[in-house]
Amino acid sequence: MTSTSPRIRRYRSALPTLVATAVLVLGACSNGDRPTLADRPASTSVTSTTGGPTSTTIRLDELAPGTENLLGYIATPLADPDVRTAPDPQAEKLDIGPTTEVGAPTTFAVIGDPGVTAAATSGWYKILLPTRPNQGTGWVPAASVTLTQTPMRVFIDLANRKLRVENNGASVFDTTVAIGTDENPTPVGASFVTELIQNTNPSGDYGPYAFGLAMHSETLTEFNGGPGQVGIHGTNQPDLIGQAVSHGCIRLTNDAIKSMVDLQLPLGVPVLIS
Repeated sequence: MTSTSPRIRRYRSALPTLVATAVLVLGACSNGDRPTLADRPASTSVTSTTGGPTSTTIRLDELAPGTENLLGYIATPLADPDVRTAPDPQAEKLDIGPTTEVGAPTTFAVIGDPGVTAAATSGWYKILLPTRPNQGTGWVPAASVTLTQTPMRVFIDLANRKLRVENNGASVFDTTVAIGTDENPTPVGASFVTELIQNTNPSGDYGPYAFGLAMHSETLTEFNGGPGQVGIHGTNQPDLIGQAVSHGCIRLTNDAIKSMVDLQLPLGVPVLIS
């Protein structure tokens, strides 16, 4: 089987801030003021190409989301997402809309090397889904998405209460965080950023900013009007940083969340929680 390498482009688009207050989506966090969608950060995606695979024989069932397989590739649908349960146009189509609940464009973290996967499946990419259950996977036709790549990855170490951002494997930011309680723990596994939201009250429970994640509480199906989505956000209780006190979200000091926003993480950037 032969295949051309995927075209991986740099993009620098911005999503305007919503004028109206958005529906709260970070339902696994503390009670607080409703956040609104912030400007989409300019992508730090890099332009590169993936060389042709030396072999198209791969075990698709072993292509699981994780540190080794989330390589920073991001798939952004060109229209309504065409997500299937298998790399087959006749497979079941999953109900995923073109935007998140707060209006950010839907993006997916690509699992594995897209060049190898597309060659082995006649033009499909395996993706990590933003829906329940956590770490669910699906497939999108390569022709239906724009493929970009970012050198950034976010790592969260629950045992040591640390968050670290890496750029090309080098640490560029680290901070101490608060995590979920034993009753409502922060879920473990692979995820990615789905949106950046700006709180209408920067002095409120969520601080000035929150990153929504493709991760949901495994103990709360609904909380504070939201679907139990986990996020990374600021706090008005900085004295609790370093403790297990949230309903599953990752809390940073407000200065730290501002610094993280300044890194211009693109939507779809991998987030690995362990």
